Amino acid sequence: MAEEFQERTEQATPKRKEDARKKGKVAKSYDFNSSLIILVSTGVFYFCFSFIYQKIANLTKFVLSNLHAIEITAKNVGGYAFSLFSFIALNFFPLMILLTALGVGVNIAQTGYIFTLEPLKFDFEKLNPINGIKKILLSRRSLFELGKGFLKIGIIGFTAYLTLKSMVDDVVVLIDSDIEKISSFMVSSIFSLMLKTGIVYFLVAIFDFAFQKWEYERELRMTRHEIKEEIKELEGDPHIKARIRRKQAEIAKRRMMQNVPKSDVIITNPTHIAVALKYDSKKMNAPKVVAKGMNLIAERIKEIAKEHKIPIVEDKPLAQALYKMVEVDEEIPPQLYKAVARVLAYVYQLKKKSYSVVNE
Repeated sequence: MAEEFQERTEQATPKRKEDARKKGKVAKSYDFNSSLIILVSTGVFYFCFSFIYQKIANLTKFVLSNLHAIEITAKNVGGYAFSLFSFIALNFFPLMILLTALGVGVNIAQTGYIFTLEPLKFDFEKLNPINGIKKILLSRRSLFELGKGFLKIGIIGFTAYLTLKSMVDDVVVLIDSDIEKISSFMVSSIFSLMLKTGIVYFLVAIFDFAFQKWEYERELRMTRHEIKEEIKELEGDPHIKARIRRKQAEIAKRRMMQNVPKSDVIITNPTHIAVALKYDSKKMNAPKVVAKGMNLIAERIKEIAKEHKIPIVEDKPLAQALYKMVEVDEEIPPQLYKAVARVLAYVYQLKKKSYSVVNE
């Protein structure tokens, strides 16, 4: 029970982040998308206004010039609607594609590609009005969103006010101007207003994205107990792993002891270390260590060697070198060839003498 009251002080692990990502929980700012779309739309408006204006003017002129010939009935209303839709699609569809691609691109830039249906799953908890009220009134995110909304409206509204205020004197001058000059002023004023509010909105969005990132990391924080449980899940219970390692060591030790009777010689320290060597010139390039051990294991190796009449040779430097440098089932390194060769020659000489004595 104590684990439930631990503080979430640890950073989220990659697995926790990946699990949250699969559920659609990522850090992103919707204002970031909106502000960029406003800025790009303003840029398109600035560079393509003449083209758009000309297209709309031509359509208006055509309609007004042919009002006497246009008769809207149940039969031809579909044709007129199709013509209007075709006009809009041909002239404005590329812009819509651009803005859509921008929105998708900004989303991917913020969160990476992600596709999940998890947020659409039905959850009875979402229907609980008490939880809903708590989430709206008491959560840090809701309070931040509320404050951000007021701040956003205030900053953008104040920016728009200052921009429009700076145009008041020019509006008075335009009273006696022609329609073309008034239109030009209106277009430049709209562009200036969109650009300034878009830049301010973008700065607000950067702040919002930083907060969303911080809040996301804070919500995913873990307790130390959760991290331990995750490690157990990923790598297995340490107690079970330790038990497996002990079993593996016991099996390896048993197999090693079974190799002692097959060895040619046991080299000792004399009491602390025992190393069993075997050499088969037809199968091996060099003598091989088939068993080794210290203290109790060394004593057991010597006992088995005595039972099977394996020669035991005391050579402290060689025993220590073999124990440190060579693992079980590995051939000895070249620097130990001479020392081991002397021992094997001595052993073979002993075997020849015992063989001669038996024959006599």
